[in-house]
Formats: sequence, structure tokens, C-alpha cells
Amino acid sequence: MEKRPPATPREAWEEDSSSQGSNSSQLFSVYDTTTMQPLQLDASWLPIYEESEEAVDFIVAFVSNLDKDIHKFTFLKSTYVLCKTALKRGLTQGLDLFCQACEVVENIKDLLEKEPRDRLSSQIRYLAMITIDELCLVENVLEGKTKSLLSACFSSVLLLPSEREMPHQSASLFTKTLKAMDTMLRTVVLSFPASSVCKELQDIFEMLLDFTRSEREVVRERAVGRIGVLTSLLSGYSTLKASVSFGRDSFGPVCPEDISVPLMGRLVGRLILFRYSEEQISYTAFHALFSLAEFLYKSRPRDGPDQFAWEAVTTSSLCYLSIRDCTQAFGKYLHSRERTDVVLEAIQAMRDASIPEKQVPSSMLDVAMEDPKFWLTDVPKIVSCILENLLCITTESGCRKVESLFLLMTNENRSAVVISLCEMALQGDSAVQELCDTLSSMPEILDKVLTEFATLLRNHWCSSSRESTWNSHRAPSSGHSHLEKLGNKPSIWSDEGHPDVKTAFLMLEILTGLSERAEMAKKIEAFLPSMMKILEAGSKDEKLKIIVVFHNLLRQLKKSKASSITVALVGKIIPLFDSHECGRLRELSLWLLRDLLRSVVRRDEKKMGREMQNALIPLLFRLNDHLPSVAKAAREALFAAAELLKWKQLKHLLQRERMWELGECLLMRRGSRVEEYMKQSLPYLQDPQSSVRLAAVRFIRIATRHVRNQDLETQSHILTALQPLEKDRDISVSSLAVHTGLILRAPRVQRRSSVILQTLCCWCRIAVFSGQPQAEQEEIFKKSLPKAIMAPRAAHKHI
Repeated sequence: MEKRPPATPREAWEEDSSSQGSNSSQLFSVYDTTTMQPLQLDASWLPIYEESEEAVDFIVAFVSNLDKDIHKFTFLKSTYVLCKTALKRGLTQGLDLFCQACEVVENIKDLLEKEPRDRLSSQIRYLAMITIDELCLVENVLEGKTKSLLSACFSSVLLLPSEREMPHQSASLFTKTLKAMDTMLRTVVLSFPASSVCKELQDIFEMLLDFTRSEREVVRERAVGRIGVLTSLLSGYSTLKASVSFGRDSFGPVCPEDISVPLMGRLVGRLILFRYSEEQISYTAFHALFSLAEFLYKSRPRDGPDQFAWEAVTTSSLCYLSIRDCTQAFGKYLHSRERTDVVLEAIQAMRDASIPEKQVPSSMLDVAMEDPKFWLTDVPKIVSCILENLLCITTESGCRKVESLFLLMTNENRSAVVISLCEMALQGDSAVQELCDTLSSMPEILDKVLTEFATLLRNHWCSSSRESTWNSHRAPSSGHSHLEKLGNKPSIWSDEGHPDVKTAFLMLEILTGLSERAEMAKKIEAFLPSMMKILEAGSKDEKLKIIVVFHNLLRQLKKSKASSITVALVGKIIPLFDSHECGRLRELSLWLLRDLLRSVVRRDEKKMGREMQNALIPLLFRLNDHLPSVAKAAREALFAAAELLKWKQLKHLLQRERMWELGECLLMRRGSRVEEYMKQSLPYLQDPQSSVRLAAVRFIRIATRHVRNQDLETQSHILTALQPLEKDRDISVSSLAVHTGLILRAPRVQRRSSVILQTLCCWCRIAVFSGQPQAEQEEIFKKSLPKAIMAPRAAHKHI
């Protein structure tokens, strides 16, 4: 035989209302009807109007123009009598429209929210509970409003001071109010349409769970008690028979098997935590947990030995189960996602002030760690929870336990852990910073994470099967918002063994943060292949991140280690100087070159000097970049190169900012490479910046004076490259290009005279720079003149 929810004491009120019969005049004795203003709403059409005319009229007057503080008691009584009479007489038609027009639910919510939270001095809360109990039985009245109304009820009642702090009369009224709330909760749940029972229950449990995290024990206990009321309701019936006919008939009865509460795992985890507390809440949590066990037994039956084991749990033996046994017993009847929620509750409890006994969550985590394939299936959720809570755990034992859990998960599934970290990087720069701080506090875990990072990046960037897709599947331009172009979230793999593009980009986000830590420097060799490949074939944003990583790592590396990396890295850096679409990339790559050059030790100077021969022309032209920050970085990098090459004259010109003489200085010092420098300059004739094009034309013009026997093919090639610039939109570029073309077409005798004159000038400069007395300078000039005339190239060698 089906059970029904027990009645709640409201005898005093019901006796009053029944003695009134259909005439409710005594109810309104406190209200002088002569003061009623003309009604703003005509409710005479209601079928219930003749039965409860005064109640209807009072509600209309109350919401129209009455003082709500003075007449709130009568308003609640009127609403209660109206709904009760309508339900009893079967005259509820149109009552939902009336309540909506008068905003009855909103007014009740407002009255509850205005009640003082520090004391219980009136029956308003009690009247509100029993009125809501009647209202929810009227079809459509609470539709869409249940959550906000119950939230007001919970806040108004659960947050009151403890009964011990109340006067005796107030304590009695509180007990009465709490029982009325419990009855109201049962009625509300049983009045939900079958199609919305699960969603509505989810919302109610969610609100109550929030109250279980209160710092006040009495609030936590009251919230757990209300959870117990609901779990008892779920477990106490073979079918949840509706309190009303509407909503359920078309769908049939709601059976326990039909009830699906997504936060079931959170409920189980939270109740286990409180069940083994030393506080008074333990007793309340036990009863709620017992009811939940019965509900799970009925809604998720098992055959065979498991059934007998569960029957043992649902009997009085539940009192004697240890924390571990209780967790294991419930785990067998929970779905995978619900077991994950139990683990999350245990992790959060390690920092939760509402859970004073930290041994309880620790034991729950022990159960999960003993069988990780059963409990630790949702790696992203658990990893995220660990990282969000770890730094806030105040006990040393708690930190060790959670770190052990993290280490176990990293050992079991490193790739999934790394992907989880990447997903966390989507939250923003501060999230990445916090993530790196947390990982750095766990050296053993960080070491494993970095190893996996290196492996995944190498798989993504250095696999021959992916070379053809590098340019077609690059990460988007800067900013987290642009990552959405690649999907809502990173998938773990794009194909077997390889992270997808978005995940690889997010790995760089984290590596950028980790590169500021010394631990990253120890793993640098593992990352070098993939980072070199990114500098070669990555997008501008990926290259930027790698540049930043190298900047950070140079501060962590010993000079000998940095020097060996420098020789291999400089060839990848030079092409970045000419990144037309990204000034920031040009600037950072130039600063990186400067730092790399300063880190070279003696054993690598010769190798580095050879590498720098290809960098001199790009550095020379970047001095003319329209971005001052890029030009400054180029100057610093060129100065570092001059120091490495022990080139005093170049350093002198840079220090004196005599930039117009740098090209001549380069050609005089490296006379044998003039033609090579000219060819290297040709691409800069097409540079988007007019200042760089002008510098390239000027350099070629100067270089032609240093070429003794230029072949016709090279000359033709240069003239072809210069021809478009003769019509350049910048008049200074076009005029210089025209003049340079005329020089190249002129007879070589004329050009040789120009070379002689230029040579003499250079010899004069050398004499001046040498600091010799004037007499000696003149002697140098006389000796140099015949040499310059007869053999200018030989003279150049002595410079």
C-alpha cells in the first residue's frame, strides 16, 4: 500500500478557517473595508469569487495600494484561504491568471526577503510556508518561479540563529516553521509535472548544497536536514504519486527508475563527509544518507551477490561501516560521472572550513587512488579541481594527499593530464600564471608534465607525416578569443599519437609561463627540436611564444649551455628580422639575437662569427625600420655582433650614431663579399617600408664602387631589380634608384675613379680614427695615395 507524506501541524489555523465556513469575515476583522480604494483589477469573473469574495478583494487591494508592512499577515492569510477553498470546492479555474496578475508569488518572496535574519519574532515565515504549500497545488501558479521562491524560503529560515540563541517562544515557532517548510517541500516535489521532476529536484538540491558550505554549523545541519526530507521522499514510495492530477496523468506515475539527479554524486560525497563528522550534523547526515541508499537500491537494482551486499548496506549495519567501506559501497551504484563528483567533493573538502575532519576526505581519496580506472575516469575535471584547490589547502597532510592523487593521475595518463592543463590555459593569462605556480610547487609532477609536453610537441611538429599540413593548419592570430575559430575546446588528438593544432598552441601558452622557472631549463634539450621547427614553420603567434620562451630560458641557463644552443638557434632567428606582418616579432627576435651573442663563450666564437656573416645585411637594413623599437633592437644586436667580431670601427660608428657610414664600413672590411652582399640586398628592394627600400638602394649604389670586375649578368640582374623602384611612390627612393641605375650603366673607368676617391676618403678616416698627430696623418695620406691609385682592392685589404 502506498504511503503518503505525514501531515504537518497546522491545526490552530485550520480550526480557525473551518469555523469560518464560506464566510471569511473574521479573517479580515483587522482591516477596515471602508478604507479600500476602488479596485484596479476586476476579479469578479473568477469561479471562486462568490465563495471567497473578501479574500480576493483584499489581495487586489494589497497589491494595488495598501501598506504592505502593516497588512502582510492578512495578505498571506487571504492567499491561503483563497487557494485552500478553491482546491476544496474544485474552483481553481482562472486562479493562476489571477495570481499572476496580482504577482502573488513575487509578493510572498518579497515579504520573506524583508524579514530580519537575526531573529524570529513573527509568524510571517510560517504563514508563507503553508501558503506556498497550497499555492503549488494550483496549476501553473509556480511555473518558472519555484527556484527563486524556494531560494527565498531557504535564506529566510535556514540562516536564522540557532534555537539555543532564541527565546523559548521563538524556538517553538521556529520548529513549527521548519516542519511547515518540510511539508511544503514534499508537496512542491509531488506537484511537479512528470517531465520536469528531475530538473526541479536538481535545482532544489543545488541550492541546499550551497547552504551546506556555510561557515555556521547550524546552517549546515538545517540544509542537510532538508536534503534528508527530499531523499526520504524519494525512497519512501514505490511510485511518486502526484499530489494533484494535473501534469502527471498524461505521462503516468513517476517511478524511482525515472528519477535522474545529475548531482547525485555530489550529494553522496557531501553526505559521507558529514556522516563521519564529530558534529551534531553527523546524525542528520546519517539519516539522509540512509534514505539516499534506499533510493539508489530501488532505482538502480543489481542482481547476484551485489544485491545482498547492498541490502546489508541499507540496513542498520550502515551505522558501523567505515569511511572507506561506505565510499566503496556507494561507488558500486553510482555512474562514472557521479563517482567523479564524489572525488571532487573530497578534494574540495580538503580546503573547506565546513569540513573540520580532514581524515574523512583523505580516506575517500584513498579509495579512489586504490582503483583509479574505476574512480578517476574524468581526468580534465579532476585535474582542474586539484589545481583550483591545491594552493588553498592549509594542512600539510592534505597537500600531500592531493599531490599524491595528482602524481598518480599523471603516471596513469600523462597525455590526458597535459590536455587538461591546456584546457585550463583557455581561461586567460592569470589562469596560466596560477597553473605554472602550482606546478612549480610540485617538482616531481612538473618533471613528468614537462617530459610529456616535450613528447607531444615533438610528435606534433617533427613528424614527417605532418610536414605537408604545417602551413594549412596553423594556429590563429593572437588572443584567446581567436582560438574559438578552431573549435569550442581542444580535442585530445587530431590523429593517433598527435595533439591537434589548438592543443599544441595551448601547450605553448603554458610553456611560456613555465619557461620563467628554473625547472624548465633542465628540460631544454627535450624541447629544442620542436621549438626549432616552430621557428621555421610556425605561425607568427607560435613563433612569438617560442621567442619569449628562449628569452626566459636564457636567464635560467648557464652560459656554457646557452652558448651551444646559440650557434644552432641563430640561423632560425635571422629570417624573423624581416617579418613584415608583425613588428613585435621583428623586435623580439632582434633582442633575442643580442642576448644570444652575449652568451657565446670562447670555444664557440669562431662558429658564431661565421653564422653572423649572414646576419650583417639584415641588421643593417633593420636600422631603418619605421618602428623605433625595432630600429633600436637592431642597433643593439649589431653592436653585440661587432663586439663578437672584435670590429672596433663598427662599434665606434654605432656609438657615435653615424649610421650613414655603416654600409661603407661593412664593404671596406668585407671587400671579398661585396657581390654576395649585393645579392643579399636585392630582396629588400621590395620591402613594404620605404625607409628600408631606400637603405637598400643606397647600399647597392655604394657597393657598385667596390666591385672591380662586375660581370654583365650580375649587373643586369641588379638593374632589373632596381627598375620597378624608378617609379616608386616615395620620390626619394625613385630618384636614388634612377641615379644608381645610371651609375651601373656608366663605363667602368668613371666608376673606378669614384672608387679611388672613396678609398682615399676611407684612408683619411682611418688616420683620424687612429688618433695620430697631424704630421703622421699627412704621412699616412701620402703613402696611401699611390697604393689607392694603383691597387684599390689591395688598399682595401689593409683597412
